[in-house]
Amino acid sequence: MSLIKIENLYKSFGQEQVLKGINMSINKGEIISIIGSSGSGKSTLLRCINQLERQDSGSIKYLGIDHSQTKNQIQLLRQKIPMVFQAFHLFDNKNVLNNLILAPIKVLKMEKEKAIAQAMDILIKVNMEAFLHKYPKQLSGGQKQRIAIARALMMDPDAILFDEPTSALDPEMIGEVLPVIKDLAKTNITMIIVTHEMNFAREISDRIIFMHEGVVHEENTPEEIFTNPQKERTKEFLNLVK
Repeated sequence: MSLIKIENLYKSFGQEQVLKGINMSINKGEIISIIGSSGSGKSTLLRCINQLERQDSGSIKYLGIDHSQTKNQIQLLRQKIPMVFQAFHLFDNKNVLNNLILAPIKVLKMEKEKAIAQAMDILIKVNMEAFLHKYPKQLSGGQKQRIAIARALMMDPDAILFDEPTSALDPEMIGEVLPVIKDLAKTNITMIIVTHEMNFAREISDRIIFMHEGVVHEENTPEEIFTNPQKERTKEFLNLVK
C-alpha cells in the first residue's frame, strides 16, 4: 500500500485551474523531488496533500484512508505529514526550545520533560543545539529553516513536505540547510520536496516529477530525467535551469 495516494486531483482559484487531474503514489521511505517552472502547481499540490488547501475534486489518501473529512482527521494528517515552508513560519514570540515543544505538548499530549529531551536530540541532529534559548529574530534564514525542520521532526512524522525550503536563502545559507535534508534522507523518512535546486534534486531523489501547467508532465528516476528526458517541455525546462 502506498503511504500517500493522490487520484484525479483538481484545484482552481477563481477561474484559474491550477491542478488538472493529478495522479501520484508515494511509497514509504521514498524521496520525491517536484520540479517545474513557477505557476506549474507544485506548491498548490503540497498544500493540498496536508489540506492547507482543499481540493475541488479528487482524493488524497494517507495509508489508504481519506483524512480530509473532519477537523480531527485533518489534524492527524498534518501531524503525520507536516510541511516545512520557504518562509519558516516560526513563532516569533517563542524561543527555539518553545517553538519545538509547543505542538508535541498540545497536540500529542507529550510530557514536557520528554518533549524537552526530544527537542535536544533533534537540535543536535540539525546542528542547532547552541541556539536553544534564541528567538527567531536572532537567527539567520538558514538557522530558522533548520529550526523549522526540527519542529517538523518533533511530531514523529511519516513524511515531510518541503515547499522550496531554500528559495528565501542566500547561497551560504543554502549550504547550511541542504546537508540537513540530505542527512534526513538517510533515515528512511518519506520526503516530498518542491525545489529549484536541480543538483540537489538529482543527488537526493528516488524519483523526479516534472510538473507543467497543472499536470504531471513527466516522471522518472533522476538519471533518466536529467540525462534522457522524454518530453520536449522537460528538455526545455532543464536547458533553461542548467
